[in-house]
Amino acid sequence: MPHRAGLPALRNSNMSIREYLDWYSVIYKLEKQEPYWVPGTQHGYHAYTYGWLAGELVRRVDIKKRTLGQFITDEIAKPTQSEFYIGLPGDYESRVSPIVTKALEKQMFNLTTDSLFQQTLLPFSELNYFNDPIVHQAEIPAANGITNARSIARIYASL
Repeated sequence: MPHRAGLPALRNSNMSIREYLDWYSVIYKLEKQEPYWVPGTQHGYHAYTYGWLAGELVRRVDIKKRTLGQFITDEIAKPTQSEFYIGLPGDYESRVSPIVTKALEKQMFNLTTDSLFQQTLLPFSELNYFNDPIVHQAEIPAANGITNARSIARIYASL
């Protein structure tokens, strides 16, 4: 997907953070939404929606109907003896290092305009959201893969 689906953000979304963490709520909203442009005619960065769209495609074509997180666990992480999660099991939360932000990064994500770029970052417009265990446990494929250096090395070595 070259970011041409016309769905870079959830339009006019009044969803709560909990709704954004619910896979089916996000997919339902994307399915019902009018694209920002005719798909394939323009390009716009799909910051978070890319992961939900690709993940739903995997779920629908997979004969086992696995989520992207489960698919990656079964087909990539386990065979390579790696720890890579999209949707972190709660038992592993104590092993997660927090994201530490700098003032410039906070300013970059603290936009006050109603631009399409800002909409693509919602609801996670502050990086601190990614330090919340409920966000770690949700499946947000474009943004919350959790792993370690050794596992990334194993995955890349298997390619």
